[in-house]
Amino acid sequence: MERRQFLRNVGIAAGVGAATLTGLISYPYIIARARKELMISGSIAVSRFVALLAAPFIEKHPHVKIAIEGGGSVAGLVALENGGIDLAMMSRDLNFEEFNLDLHSSLVGIEGVAIVVHPSMDISNVSIDQLNGIFEGAITNWKQLGGPNAKISICSRNEGSTTRAFAEDVILKGAKFARDVKVFDSANEMSDAIANDPYGIGYLTNKNLSTKVKAISIDGVEISDKTLLLKLYPLSRDMFLVNKNSGSAVAKDFVRFSLSAEGQDVFVKHGLTQVSI
Repeated sequence: MERRQFLRNVGIAAGVGAATLTGLISYPYIIARARKELMISGSIAVSRFVALLAAPFIEKHPHVKIAIEGGGSVAGLVALENGGIDLAMMSRDLNFEEFNLDLHSSLVGIEGVAIVVHPSMDISNVSIDQLNGIFEGAITNWKQLGGPNAKISICSRNEGSTTRAFAEDVILKGAKFARDVKVFDSANEMSDAIANDPYGIGYLTNKNLSTKVKAISIDGVEISDKTLLLKLYPLSRDMFLVNKNSGSAVAKDFVRFSLSAEGQDVFVKHGLTQVSI
C-alpha cells in the first residue's frame, strides 16, 4: 500500500513517456477534481508503447489519473495480483503456473527484431544457430557463411537497451556478445554504422528499419507483419496487458482502448504490428 500511496502522490512514476506528461499538463483543470486512478507497471519494453496511449486516453476520460512505471513482467504481475496496480505490462503471455481465472491477458501488439546487414552483402539468410555463433564470436568471417572473405563486424546496442536484452535472451540464450562488438547508444547510430560498413551486421526493431540497411531472413523466414502474426518469424516480442476480471472498470477501458482502431494506430505508427481491427 505504501508503493501505491507513493504513486498516488507523485502522479506519474519513473519511466512514463513524454506523451503521458503532455496529456496531464494539457488538462490542469482536472487536478482539483475527483479522479479515478489507473496504475500500470511491468515490462519496460511494453511501457515504451503503453505510455503513448496515456494522453489520447485521458482526452476521452478526463477524470483519470495515470501512473506508469517499469520493473519487469514478473514484478508487474505480482503487483497486479497483490492489488498494488491495476494493469500489468508483460512482454510474454501468462504461463501455466501464472494463469488463474481472475486474470485476463490481452495481446496489444507485436514488435519484430530484424537482423540487418549492408545492402551490398550477398547473404540474404542465416539460421538462428549461425546468428548465435556470429554474435558470440564463434563465426568470425563471412566466408564461413558463403559470403566474402572478410571479418564480420558485429554491431550492438548498449547495455541499457531492451532490444539488446532481447537479443541476448533469444539469440545468445543468456550468453554475452563477442568482446570485439561495436556498441552504439541508439538504433540510428547503429543503422548508420552498418550502412557505412560492407561487412557489418546488427539488429533493429521494425520501427528503425530503412533502405540504408538490408534485413535478412532467419531460417528462411522474412520479417513482415504476416510472419509475425503467424508466429513464423523467430525474433519477435509480444506486448501484453494483463488485468483482473474483478478489477477496476477504468483498467478494462484502457485495455479496450489499446485494442481499438485509435489505439492500434498509435502502436503501428511507432513500429508495432497491429493485432486488432
